[in-house]
Amino acid sequence: MGYDSPNILSTHSGRKEAFRPETQQIRAEGLRNFGLAGIEGLRGVAALSVLVYHLALTTSFQVQTGPLEILFSLCNQGLTLFFVLSGFLLYRPFVSAIVQGRQLPSFRRYAYNRLLRIYPAYIVIFVVTGLFVGSVYLHGSTHGFGPENIGRLTDPLKIAANVLLVQMFVPEYVMSGLPVSWSLTAEITFYFVLPLVAVLALWRIRKGSRKTSALVCAPLAMVIVGLGITVWASDAASRMSPIDAANFGFGQTGSAVFLRSFLAQADLFGYGMLAAVAVVMLHERGVERVQTRVKAALVLAAALIEILALEFARPVISTVSGVAAALVLVAVVLPSSRGDDLNRTARVLEWLPFRFTGVMSYSIYLWHLSVIFWLMAHHWTFGQNTLSLPLNGLLVLAITLSLSTLTYYFVERPAMKLKRPTMKAQQPVPEQELSVK
Repeated sequence: MGYDSPNILSTHSGRKEAFRPETQQIRAEGLRNFGLAGIEGLRGVAALSVLVYHLALTTSFQVQTGPLEILFSLCNQGLTLFFVLSGFLLYRPFVSAIVQGRQLPSFRRYAYNRLLRIYPAYIVIFVVTGLFVGSVYLHGSTHGFGPENIGRLTDPLKIAANVLLVQMFVPEYVMSGLPVSWSLTAEITFYFVLPLVAVLALWRIRKGSRKTSALVCAPLAMVIVGLGITVWASDAASRMSPIDAANFGFGQTGSAVFLRSFLAQADLFGYGMLAAVAVVMLHERGVERVQTRVKAALVLAAALIEILALEFARPVISTVSGVAAALVLVAVVLPSSRGDDLNRTARVLEWLPFRFTGVMSYSIYLWHLSVIFWLMAHHWTFGQNTLSLPLNGLLVLAITLSLSTLTYYFVERPAMKLKRPTMKAQQPVPEQELSVK
Protein backbone atom coordinates (compact mmCIF):
# COMPACT_ATOMS: atom_id res chain seq x y z
CA MET A 1 0.00 0.00 0.00
CA GLY A 2 1.37 3.39 -0.95
CA TYR A 3 2.85 6.08 1.24
CA ASP A 4 -0.21 8.30 0.94
CA SER A 5 -2.70 5.54 1.69
CA PRO A 6 -5.65 6.75 3.77
CA ASN A 7 -5.32 3.70 6.04
CA ILE A 8 -3.36 4.57 9.17
CA LEU A 9 -2.62 0.93 10.00
CA SER A 10 -2.27 -1.54 7.15
CA THR A 11 -2.48 -5.29 7.78
CA HIS A 12 -1.56 -8.51 6.05
CA SER A 13 -4.19 -10.27 4.00
CA GLY A 14 -4.91 -13.96 4.34
CA ARG A 15 -4.98 -14.24 8.13
CA LYS A 16 -5.61 -17.99 7.97
CA GLU A 17 -2.03 -18.66 6.92
CA ALA A 18 -0.84 -17.29 10.26
CA PHE A 19 -1.90 -20.54 11.87
CA ARG A 20 0.28 -22.69 9.63
CA PRO A 21 3.47 -23.85 11.44
CA GLU A 22 5.82 -22.81 8.63
CA THR A 23 4.29 -19.33 8.53
CA GLN A 24 4.55 -19.02 12.32
CA GLN A 25 8.27 -19.81 12.11
CA ILE A 26 8.87 -17.29 9.33
CA ARG A 27 7.01 -14.63 11.27
CA ALA A 28 8.98 -15.52 14.40
CA GLU A 29 12.22 -14.86 12.55
CA GLY A 30 10.86 -11.60 11.19
CA LEU A 31 9.66 -10.44 14.59
CA ARG A 32 13.09 -10.85 16.13
CA ASN A 33 14.50 -8.43 13.55
CA PHE A 34 11.45 -6.19 13.25
CA GLY A 35 11.87 -2.52 14.02
CA LEU A 36 15.39 -2.51 15.49
CA ALA A 37 16.56 0.36 13.29
CA GLY A 38 17.12 3.46 15.38
CA ILE A 39 17.68 1.64 18.68
CA GLU A 40 21.42 2.29 18.66
CA GLY A 41 20.71 5.93 17.94
CA LEU A 42 18.44 6.12 20.98
CA ARG A 43 21.21 4.60 23.07
CA GLY A 44 23.56 7.24 21.73
CA VAL A 45 21.14 10.03 22.67
CA ALA A 46 20.82 8.55 26.16
CA ALA A 47 24.60 8.27 26.64
CA LEU A 48 25.27 11.82 25.48
CA SER A 49 22.45 13.13 27.67
CA VAL A 50 23.92 11.49 30.76
CA LEU A 51 27.36 12.88 29.90
CA VAL A 52 26.05 16.45 29.51
CA TYR A 53 24.06 16.15 32.74
CA HIS A 54 27.12 15.07 34.71
CA LEU A 55 29.19 17.84 33.15
CA ALA A 56 26.64 20.33 34.41
CA LEU A 57 26.63 18.67 37.82
CA THR A 58 30.41 18.79 38.21
CA THR A 59 32.67 20.95 36.05
CA SER A 60 30.03 23.43 34.81
CA PHE A 61 27.61 23.39 37.71
CA GLN A 62 26.46 26.98 37.14
CA VAL A 63 24.42 25.63 34.22
CA GLN A 64 21.94 24.32 36.78
CA THR A 65 20.72 27.86 37.46
CA GLY A 66 21.68 29.56 34.20
CA PRO A 67 19.99 29.89 30.80
CA LEU A 68 20.61 26.19 30.03
CA GLU A 69 18.81 24.95 33.13
CA ILE A 70 16.02 23.37 31.05
CA LEU A 71 18.56 21.49 28.93
CA PHE A 72 20.20 20.30 32.13
CA SER A 73 16.87 18.97 33.40
CA LEU A 74 16.18 17.15 30.14
CA CYS A 75 19.63 15.59 30.03
CA ASN A 76 18.98 14.26 33.51
CA GLN A 77 16.54 11.84 31.84
CA GLY A 78 19.16 9.98 29.82
CA LEU A 79 19.21 7.16 32.37
CA THR A 80 15.41 7.03 32.20
CA LEU A 81 15.71 6.29 28.47
CA PHE A 82 18.27 3.55 29.16
CA PHE A 83 15.91 1.83 31.61
CA VAL A 84 12.94 2.10 29.22
CA LEU A 85 15.06 0.62 26.42
CA SER A 86 16.07 -2.28 28.66
CA GLY A 87 12.47 -3.04 29.51
CA PHE A 88 11.51 -2.99 25.83
CA LEU A 89 14.40 -4.96 24.36
CA LEU A 90 14.55 -7.67 27.00
CA TYR A 91 10.81 -8.26 27.43
CA ARG A 92 10.14 -8.34 23.69
CA PRO A 93 11.53 -11.86 23.01
CA PHE A 94 9.49 -13.28 25.90
CA VAL A 95 6.35 -11.52 24.65
CA SER A 96 6.98 -12.78 21.12
CA ALA A 97 7.38 -16.38 22.31
CA ILE A 98 4.22 -16.28 24.42
CA VAL A 99 2.10 -14.59 21.74
CA GLN A 100 3.19 -17.07 19.08
CA GLY A 101 2.73 -20.09 21.34
CA ARG A 102 6.44 -21.02 21.37
CA GLN A 103 8.59 -22.06 24.28
CA LEU A 104 10.10 -19.26 26.33
CA PRO A 105 13.71 -18.29 25.62
CA SER A 106 16.28 -20.38 27.47
CA PHE A 107 16.73 -18.85 30.92
CA ARG A 108 20.24 -20.27 31.17
CA ARG A 109 21.33 -18.69 27.90
CA TYR A 110 19.50 -15.49 28.76
CA ALA A 111 21.47 -15.20 32.03
CA TYR A 112 24.73 -16.09 30.26
CA ASN A 113 24.16 -13.41 27.62
CA ARG A 114 23.23 -10.78 30.21
CA LEU A 115 26.42 -11.54 32.14
CA LEU A 116 28.52 -11.13 28.98
CA ARG A 117 26.79 -7.86 28.16
CA ILE A 118 27.24 -6.20 31.54
CA TYR A 119 30.17 -7.67 33.40
CA PRO A 120 33.35 -7.78 31.22
CA ALA A 121 33.36 -4.07 30.34
CA TYR A 122 32.33 -3.11 33.86
CA ILE A 123 35.07 -5.08 35.59
CA VAL A 124 37.79 -3.76 33.25
CA ILE A 125 36.73 -0.14 33.70
CA PHE A 126 36.27 -0.57 37.46
CA VAL A 127 39.76 -2.06 37.86
CA VAL A 128 41.36 0.70 35.77
CA THR A 129 39.54 3.62 37.42
CA GLY A 130 39.06 2.22 40.92
CA LEU A 131 42.28 0.38 41.58
CA PHE A 132 44.88 2.04 39.36
CA VAL A 133 43.93 5.55 38.16
CA GLY A 134 41.99 6.47 41.28
CA SER A 135 38.96 8.32 39.90
CA VAL A 136 36.01 6.72 41.67
CA TYR A 137 33.98 7.54 44.75
CA LEU A 138 35.68 6.43 47.94
CA HIS A 139 32.63 7.08 50.13
CA GLY A 140 29.72 8.23 48.02
CA SER A 141 28.34 11.05 45.88
CA THR A 142 27.18 13.13 48.86
CA HIS A 143 30.80 13.57 50.03
CA GLY A 144 31.78 15.94 47.23
CA PHE A 145 34.45 15.88 44.55
CA GLY A 146 37.55 16.52 46.65
CA PRO A 147 40.53 14.19 47.16
CA GLU A 148 38.96 12.83 50.35
CA ASN A 149 36.18 11.29 48.24
CA ILE A 150 37.71 10.77 44.78
CA GLY A 151 40.59 8.37 44.55
CA ARG A 152 41.69 4.73 44.59
CA LEU A 153 39.73 2.13 46.55
CA THR A 154 41.75 0.19 49.10
CA ASP A 155 39.14 -1.36 51.42
CA PRO A 156 39.00 -5.08 50.44
CA LEU A 157 35.35 -5.46 51.44
CA LYS A 158 34.32 -2.38 49.51
CA ILE A 159 36.30 -3.56 46.49
CA ALA A 160 34.66 -7.00 46.69
CA ALA A 161 31.19 -5.44 46.96
CA ASN A 162 31.84 -3.32 43.88
CA VAL A 163 33.28 -6.22 41.91
CA LEU A 164 30.12 -8.20 42.65
CA LEU A 165 27.92 -5.12 42.06
CA VAL A 166 26.20 -5.52 45.42
CA GLN A 167 27.49 -2.30 46.99
CA MET A 168 24.06 -0.70 46.60
CA PHE A 169 22.57 -3.25 48.99
CA VAL A 170 24.88 -2.16 51.84
CA PRO A 171 24.17 1.32 53.32
CA GLU A 172 27.83 1.92 54.22
CA TYR A 173 28.88 1.31 50.61
CA VAL A 174 26.08 3.13 48.76
CA MET A 175 27.40 5.09 45.73
CA SER A 176 30.98 3.97 46.33
CA GLY A 177 33.14 2.88 43.41
CA LEU A 178 32.32 3.60 39.79
CA PRO A 179 29.93 6.59 39.97
CA VAL A 180 27.22 5.18 37.70
CA SER A 181 27.36 1.58 38.92
CA TRP A 182 24.32 1.99 41.18
CA SER A 183 22.15 1.77 38.07
CA LEU A 184 23.79 -1.53 37.09
CA THR A 185 22.63 -3.06 40.37
CA ALA A 186 19.05 -2.02 39.54
CA GLU A 187 19.50 -3.31 35.99
CA ILE A 188 20.79 -6.70 37.12
CA THR A 189 17.90 -7.03 39.56
CA PHE A 190 15.58 -6.47 36.59
CA TYR A 191 17.39 -9.27 34.77
CA PHE A 192 16.42 -11.64 37.57
CA VAL A 193 12.83 -10.39 37.73
CA LEU A 194 12.10 -10.55 33.99
CA PRO A 195 11.98 -14.36 33.54
CA LEU A 196 9.67 -14.58 36.56
CA VAL A 197 7.38 -12.04 34.90
CA ALA A 198 7.30 -14.15 31.73
CA VAL A 199 6.56 -17.35 33.67
CA LEU A 200 3.78 -15.57 35.55
CA ALA A 201 2.26 -14.33 32.28
CA LEU A 202 2.38 -17.83 30.81
CA TRP A 203 0.80 -19.28 33.94
CA ARG A 204 -2.02 -16.73 33.78
CA ILE A 205 -2.64 -17.61 30.12
CA ARG A 206 -2.85 -21.31 30.93
CA LYS A 207 -5.34 -20.45 33.65
CA GLY A 208 -7.56 -18.77 31.09
CA SER A 209 -6.44 -15.13 30.93
CA ARG A 210 -6.18 -13.39 27.60
CA LYS A 211 -2.67 -13.02 26.25
CA THR A 212 -2.62 -9.23 26.27
CA SER A 213 -3.94 -8.88 29.82
CA ALA A 214 -1.51 -11.53 31.09
CA LEU A 215 1.44 -9.82 29.42
CA VAL A 216 0.66 -6.30 30.68
CA CYS A 217 -0.30 -7.30 34.23
CA ALA A 218 3.22 -7.32 35.71
CA PRO A 219 4.44 -4.21 33.81
CA LEU A 220 1.41 -2.27 35.04
CA ALA A 221 2.11 -3.41 38.61
CA MET A 222 5.71 -2.25 38.18
CA VAL A 223 4.51 1.15 36.99
CA ILE A 224 2.25 1.50 40.03
CA VAL A 225 5.02 0.47 42.45
CA GLY A 226 7.68 2.71 40.91
CA LEU A 227 5.38 5.71 40.60
CA GLY A 228 4.17 5.27 44.17
CA ILE A 229 7.72 5.19 45.50
CA THR A 230 8.64 8.25 43.42
CA VAL A 231 5.69 10.26 44.76
CA TRP A 232 6.41 9.17 48.34
CA ALA A 233 10.12 10.02 48.07
CA SER A 234 9.39 13.40 46.49
CA ASP A 235 6.97 14.31 49.26
CA ALA A 236 9.38 13.16 51.98
CA ALA A 237 12.35 15.03 50.48
CA SER A 238 10.32 18.24 50.09
CA ARG A 239 10.07 18.48 53.88
CA MET A 240 13.83 18.06 54.44
CA SER A 241 16.79 20.39 54.28
CA PRO A 242 18.92 20.10 51.09
CA ILE A 243 21.61 18.13 52.96
CA ASP A 244 19.11 15.75 54.51
CA ALA A 245 17.36 15.30 51.18
CA ALA A 246 20.67 14.42 49.50
CA ASN A 247 21.45 11.84 52.16
CA PHE A 248 17.90 10.53 51.95
CA GLY A 249 18.34 9.72 48.27
CA PHE A 250 22.07 9.17 47.81
CA GLY A 251 23.78 9.00 51.19
CA GLN A 252 24.96 6.02 53.20
CA THR A 253 21.42 5.35 54.42
CA GLY A 254 18.79 2.64 54.22
CA SER A 255 16.52 5.02 52.33
CA ALA A 256 19.19 5.46 49.64
CA VAL A 257 19.47 1.68 49.28
CA PHE A 258 15.72 1.58 48.72
CA LEU A 259 15.50 4.59 46.39
CA ARG A 260 18.37 3.41 44.16
CA SER A 261 16.95 -0.12 43.97
CA PHE A 262 15.07 -1.80 41.14
CA LEU A 263 11.77 -1.23 42.96
CA ALA A 264 12.15 2.54 42.82
CA GLN A 265 12.97 2.39 39.09
CA ALA A 266 10.38 -0.31 38.31
CA ASP A 267 8.01 2.05 36.52
CA LEU A 268 10.69 2.97 33.96
CA PHE A 269 11.32 -0.67 33.05
CA GLY A 270 7.55 -1.16 33.05
CA TYR A 271 6.95 1.53 30.42
CA GLY A 272 9.43 -0.17 28.11
CA MET A 273 7.79 -3.54 28.71
CA LEU A 274 4.36 -2.12 27.85
CA ALA A 275 5.84 -0.69 24.65
CA ALA A 276 7.17 -4.17 23.82
CA VAL A 277 3.71 -5.68 24.23
CA ALA A 278 2.17 -3.00 22.00
CA VAL A 279 4.73 -3.49 19.23
CA VAL A 280 4.57 -7.29 19.27
CA MET A 281 0.77 -7.28 19.30
CA LEU A 282 0.64 -4.92 16.33
CA HIS A 283 2.98 -7.16 14.41
CA GLU A 284 1.02 -10.26 15.42
CA ARG A 285 -2.14 -8.65 14.07
CA GLY A 286 -0.43 -8.18 10.72
CA VAL A 287 0.29 -4.44 10.88
CA GLU A 288 3.05 -3.92 8.35
CA ARG A 289 2.75 -0.20 7.64
CA VAL A 290 2.01 2.79 9.87
CA GLN A 291 1.35 6.25 8.53
CA THR A 292 3.88 8.98 9.27
CA ARG A 293 1.25 11.09 10.98
CA VAL A 294 0.74 8.38 13.62
CA LYS A 295 4.43 8.29 14.48
CA ALA A 296 4.60 12.10 14.40
CA ALA A 297 1.67 12.22 16.84
CA LEU A 298 3.52 9.91 19.22
CA VAL A 299 6.65 12.07 19.12
CA LEU A 300 4.64 15.28 19.58
CA ALA A 301 2.76 13.72 22.50
CA ALA A 302 6.09 12.78 24.08
CA ALA A 303 7.37 16.34 23.65
CA LEU A 304 4.18 17.79 25.15
CA ILE A 305 4.37 15.42 28.12
CA GLU A 306 7.98 16.43 28.73
CA ILE A 307 7.19 20.15 28.54
CA LEU A 308 4.28 19.79 30.96
CA ALA A 309 6.48 17.78 33.33
CA LEU A 310 9.17 20.47 33.28
CA GLU A 311 6.58 23.10 34.07
CA PHE A 312 4.28 21.35 36.53
CA ALA A 313 5.75 18.02 37.67
CA ARG A 314 9.47 18.42 38.31
CA PRO A 315 9.43 16.18 41.43
CA VAL A 316 8.18 13.21 39.38
CA ILE A 317 9.78 14.14 36.07
CA SER A 318 11.63 10.81 35.80
CA THR A 319 8.48 8.73 35.67
CA VAL A 320 6.74 11.19 33.33
CA SER A 321 9.82 11.12 31.12
CA GLY A 322 9.53 7.33 31.13
CA VAL A 323 6.13 7.66 29.46
CA ALA A 324 7.58 10.09 26.91
CA ALA A 325 10.53 7.79 26.23
CA ALA A 326 8.20 4.84 25.63
CA LEU A 327 6.13 6.86 23.13
CA VAL A 328 9.25 7.90 21.21
CA LEU A 329 10.49 4.30 21.27
CA VAL A 330 7.24 3.02 19.76
CA ALA A 331 7.42 5.73 17.09
CA VAL A 332 10.95 4.65 16.21
CA VAL A 333 10.22 0.93 15.88
CA LEU A 334 6.86 1.11 14.12
CA PRO A 335 7.25 0.12 10.44
CA SER A 336 7.26 2.72 7.71
CA SER A 337 4.18 3.49 5.65
CA ARG A 338 6.40 2.77 2.63
CA GLY A 339 7.01 -0.83 3.61
CA ASP A 340 10.71 -1.65 3.37
CA ASP A 341 12.05 1.87 4.00
CA LEU A 342 12.97 2.98 7.50
CA ASN A 343 10.51 5.36 9.09
CA ARG A 344 11.76 8.92 9.30
CA THR A 345 12.41 8.94 13.03
CA ALA A 346 14.54 5.81 12.75
CA ARG A 347 16.33 7.28 9.72
CA VAL A 348 17.47 10.28 11.77
CA LEU A 349 18.69 8.00 14.57
CA GLU A 350 20.56 5.84 12.06
CA TRP A 351 22.76 8.85 11.22
CA LEU A 352 26.34 7.68 11.73
CA PRO A 353 27.27 9.90 14.73
CA PHE A 354 24.18 8.74 16.65
CA ARG A 355 24.68 5.12 15.69
CA PHE A 356 28.40 5.14 16.49
CA THR A 357 27.75 6.73 19.87
CA GLY A 358 25.01 4.19 20.51
CA VAL A 359 27.29 1.26 19.78
CA MET A 360 29.75 2.68 22.30
CA SER A 361 27.04 3.84 24.72
CA TYR A 362 27.66 1.33 27.50
CA SER A 363 31.38 2.10 27.66
CA ILE A 364 30.66 5.83 27.40
CA TYR A 365 28.26 5.50 30.31
CA LEU A 366 30.82 3.69 32.46
CA TRP A 367 33.86 5.85 31.58
CA HIS A 368 32.64 9.43 31.41
CA LEU A 369 32.32 10.42 35.09
CA SER A 370 35.68 8.93 36.01
CA VAL A 371 37.18 10.93 33.12
CA ILE A 372 35.54 14.07 34.51
CA PHE A 373 36.88 13.33 38.00
CA TRP A 374 40.38 12.77 36.65
CA LEU A 375 40.33 16.08 34.73
CA MET A 376 39.04 17.93 37.79
CA ALA A 377 41.71 16.40 40.02
CA HIS A 378 44.42 17.64 37.62
CA HIS A 379 42.72 21.06 37.15
CA TRP A 380 42.46 20.54 33.39
CA THR A 381 38.88 21.77 32.94
CA PHE A 382 37.88 25.15 31.49
CA GLY A 383 35.86 26.72 34.28
CA GLN A 384 32.50 26.24 35.92
CA ASN A 385 30.09 28.52 34.08
CA THR A 386 27.80 28.15 31.08
CA LEU A 387 30.48 29.19 28.59
CA SER A 388 32.77 26.45 29.83
CA LEU A 389 30.26 23.69 29.10
CA PRO A 390 31.07 23.26 25.38
CA LEU A 391 34.83 23.23 26.01
CA ASN A 392 34.57 20.82 28.92
CA GLY A 393 32.16 18.73 26.90
CA LEU A 394 34.46 18.43 23.89
CA LEU A 395 37.41 17.52 26.10
CA VAL A 396 35.51 14.90 28.08
CA LEU A 397 33.87 13.51 24.97
CA ALA A 398 37.17 13.17 23.12
CA ILE A 399 38.81 11.26 25.96
CA THR A 400 35.71 9.21 26.75
CA LEU A 401 35.11 8.21 23.12
CA SER A 402 38.75 7.15 22.75
CA LEU A 403 38.62 4.98 25.86
CA SER A 404 35.18 3.66 24.93
CA THR A 405 36.34 2.65 21.46
CA LEU A 406 39.18 0.65 22.97
CA THR A 407 36.86 -0.97 25.50
CA TYR A 408 34.28 -1.80 22.88
CA TYR A 409 36.64 -3.42 20.39
CA PHE A 410 38.85 -5.23 22.89
CA VAL A 411 36.35 -6.11 25.63
CA GLU A 412 32.66 -5.62 24.75
CA ARG A 413 32.72 -6.91 21.20
CA PRO A 414 34.74 -10.08 21.93
CA ALA A 415 32.44 -10.80 24.88
CA MET A 416 29.29 -10.32 22.79
CA LYS A 417 30.62 -12.74 20.18
CA LEU A 418 30.38 -15.41 22.86
CA LYS A 419 26.67 -14.82 23.32
CA ARG A 420 24.37 -17.66 22.35
CA PRO A 421 20.87 -17.46 20.82
CA THR A 422 18.20 -17.82 23.46
CA MET A 423 15.59 -19.11 21.00
CA LYS A 424 15.70 -22.47 19.27
CA ALA A 425 13.86 -23.37 16.07
CA GLN A 426 10.81 -25.28 17.15
CA GLN A 427 7.24 -26.11 16.26
CA PRO A 428 4.70 -23.76 17.85
CA VAL A 429 2.56 -25.03 20.68
CA PRO A 430 -1.11 -25.36 19.59
CA GLU A 431 -3.22 -22.56 21.01
CA GLN A 432 -5.56 -25.09 22.56
CA GLU A 433 -2.79 -26.17 24.93
CA LEU A 434 -2.46 -22.61 26.18
CA SER A 435 -6.16 -22.43 27.01
CA VAL A 436 -6.27 -18.90 25.68
CA LYS A 437 -9.62 -17.19 25.46
